[in-house]
Amino acid sequence: MDGSSEPRVATLAEPESIDDSYVRDVLDRQRVNDFYRGYLWNFEQNVFAIHSTLSEEDMRSDRRRREVEERLQRSLERLAGKHAEFVVSGVPVTRSRVPKLLDQDQRLFVGAGVLVFLGVLLLFFRHPGQALLCLASVLPAYVTTVALIGVAGKPVTVLTGFIPIIILVVGGSDIVHLLSRYRRLRAGRTENSAAVISAFSELATPCFYTSLTTAIGFVSLVGTRIGIVMDFGLFTALAIFLTYGFSMTLLPVLLSFYVREGLNDRGLEWPWIQAIVGSAAALASRPSRKVLAAFAVVAVATLGLASTMRVNSYLIDDLKRGAGVRRDLIWLENNGFGIYQVVLFLRQAGAQPLHHPEGLRWMEDFQNFVAGERVVVNSIALPDMLRQIRRAALGGEEEGVGNDEIAETTEEAEYLVFLAESQDAAFLSGVYRPAEGEAQVIISVRDAGSQLMLPFLARVDRYIQENPPPGGSAYSTGTVKLIQNYSARVLRNFAPSLLLAILLIFGVMSFMFRSLRQGLLALIPNIFPLVVLLAAMKICGYDLKPSTILVCSIAFGLAVDNTIHLLGRFRRAVGEGFELEAALRTSVRDSGPAIVMTTVVVSAGFSLLILSRFEVLFLVGFLTVVAAISAAVADLFVFPSVIAATWRSRGRVAASIGQVIGQYDRSGGLPGHHRSASPGRASWLTRFRE
Repeated sequence: MDGSSEPRVATLAEPESIDDSYVRDVLDRQRVNDFYRGYLWNFEQNVFAIHSTLSEEDMRSDRRRREVEERLQRSLERLAGKHAEFVVSGVPVTRSRVPKLLDQDQRLFVGAGVLVFLGVLLLFFRHPGQALLCLASVLPAYVTTVALIGVAGKPVTVLTGFIPIIILVVGGSDIVHLLSRYRRLRAGRTENSAAVISAFSELATPCFYTSLTTAIGFVSLVGTRIGIVMDFGLFTALAIFLTYGFSMTLLPVLLSFYVREGLNDRGLEWPWIQAIVGSAAALASRPSRKVLAAFAVVAVATLGLASTMRVNSYLIDDLKRGAGVRRDLIWLENNGFGIYQVVLFLRQAGAQPLHHPEGLRWMEDFQNFVAGERVVVNSIALPDMLRQIRRAALGGEEEGVGNDEIAETTEEAEYLVFLAESQDAAFLSGVYRPAEGEAQVIISVRDAGSQLMLPFLARVDRYIQENPPPGGSAYSTGTVKLIQNYSARVLRNFAPSLLLAILLIFGVMSFMFRSLRQGLLALIPNIFPLVVLLAAMKICGYDLKPSTILVCSIAFGLAVDNTIHLLGRFRRAVGEGFELEAALRTSVRDSGPAIVMTTVVVSAGFSLLILSRFEVLFLVGFLTVVAAISAAVADLFVFPSVIAATWRSRGRVAASIGQVIGQYDRSGGLPGHHRSASPGRASWLTRFRE
C-alpha cells in the first residue's frame, strides 16, 4: 500500500521471539477476533485447538482412518495429565469410532439375543431339545437376510444391526403360539404327527396375518424417504416373511422327529401366568361398562400427554450423550467451538464483482444480522479476510487505527485480493473464488435443536429474500440446513405414513375376519399402545424426532399380533356354538398364556437394545417394551369388554329389525301399509333375517 513491491503479511507470533509474556500479549489482543475465536481458541482462551487434515486417499480408506485415530488416541493418553485434557474429534475420528460401536452392538445383539431367546423358551416350555429346535428354525432366516443385505451391496448400519433381535422376537412370538398349541395337543394324548399337523394347520393363517401386519408396520418406514431407514424397513419386512416361512416349514419337520410320549404342559401353567390369565378370563366372563369407562379415562389422559409432546431434533441424535464420540462433540461445543456450519452461498450475476464495496458491506451487514442469534458462535466472510490483509499491509494488527474499514473502492479491494493470493494462492479459497464469481459466508452454530435452528434458518432465508445482495444472488445451504430440513420432512411424513400403516392393517384384518366391523374393532387395543408410548416419551422427557417416530411403526406392527390370535379364537368359539360370555372366557383362557409369553419374549428381546450406545436403539428397546406391555393389558383386560359392548349393540339392532320384520309379516307390508304378499317375499325375509 506504500508503493513497496513486496507485500508484508504479519504472522501471529514470530518463533524466535516467543516467550510467555509475548504469547499472553498476542492472545489478549486477538481474544475477540472472529478470525481465530471459535477456531484456534475459545473466548476464555483456556481451550486451544490444533487442526490437521488427512489426505484424500486416507479419507477413503476405513482401515487407514481407524489406524490414524487409534495412534492419535494412544499418543494423547501418554500426554494427558492432571493439568490438561485432550480430545480428538472431527469427521475422520467419527467415521472411525462409530463402526467400532456398531461392531460391539452387533456382537451383543446376536449373542445375547440367542441366549435370551433360549432362556425364555426354556422358562416356559422346560424342554431344552424343543427350545433348540425352535432356534434352529429361526436362525436360517437371519443368515438369509444378512446374505441378501450383502448381495444388495448395503452396509451394516445402526438400524440394520439389530435385525437379529427382530427376527428372534417375531419368530419367537409365532413359535410360542405354535408350540403352545402343539404341546396342548400332545398333553391331551394326541399322536405326534397328528399334533403337528393340527397345530400348524390351525395357526398357519393367523401367524401369516401377524407376520403380514408386522411387516406392514416396517414397510411404512419407506414413507420417511431416508435411505438408511427405508433399507431397514424393507429388509426387516423381508426378514419377517423369511422367519414365517422357515417356522412353517422347517419347524414342523423338526418336531415330527420328536416321538417321546407323556409330554406335559407344565411350562404354560406358571402360577403368575395363570393368575394373570385367570383375572382376565374372570373379567371377560362378566364384561362391564366400568372397564370401558376406565379405559376411556386412561386413553384420554395419555392422549392429552401425547398431544403436548415437543418436536425437536438435534444434528447428533443417534448416539447417547455419554458415548465417547458425542461426549467429545458436546464438550467442544460447550467450550465455544463452532463445529457445525450454515453457509450462505453467493454467486456473481453481472459485471460487478462480489468484492465490490457494496457487496462487501452487504456481507458485513448480514454477519451483523446473524451475530445476535442464540445459535450462532461466529461467522467468517470475505470482509474478515480482507481486513486481516489490510492490517498487515498497513503495518499494524491493532484494531481502531484506521485499518479496520472495508475497502472503499473496487481497486483497493482488488489490490487486497492480489496481496492475499500472491502470498498464498489458497488464502481466500475458503470464502472467495474471484475467477468463478463465487463467495460464501460461513456461520458456525451450536447444535441447539430444531426448535431454535429451524426458525433461525427461516429468518436467514427471509433476510436474503428481503435484502438481496447487490449484483448477484444468494441462498443458504450447508450440512446443518440439509439435516434439519430432512428431519422436518420426516416428521411431516410421520402422520401420513402411520395412517397408511393403520389403514393397511385395518384392511388386512377386515379381509382376514371377513368383516369391516371386526377389523375396526381390532384396531382399538392396538392404537392404545401408540398413545401410551407417546405419553411415556413425554413423561421421560424425550422429544418427537426421526429416531423416536421409528418406534411407533415398530410398536404398532408388533402390537397387532396378540389381537389377531385373540379375535381369531373368539370367532372359532362363536362358530362352535358358545354364548357370548363363554366365548370370551374361552378365547382368553386359550390365547391368554401365549399372549403373556409373547409379551415376555418381545420385552426380553427388545430390552437388550437398552444396553446399546446408540440412543435410537435405546429408545426402540425401551419404548417397544412399554408398548408391548400396554398392548397385552389392552388385549386381555379391555378388548373382551369392547367385543361384548359391540356384540350386544348388534344384538339390540338385530332385535329391532326382527320386530319390524314380524310386523311386516303380520300386516303384509311396512307399518302403516298393507299390500298383498308376493311370491318372493318369504325367501327374501329368510335371507334378510340370516
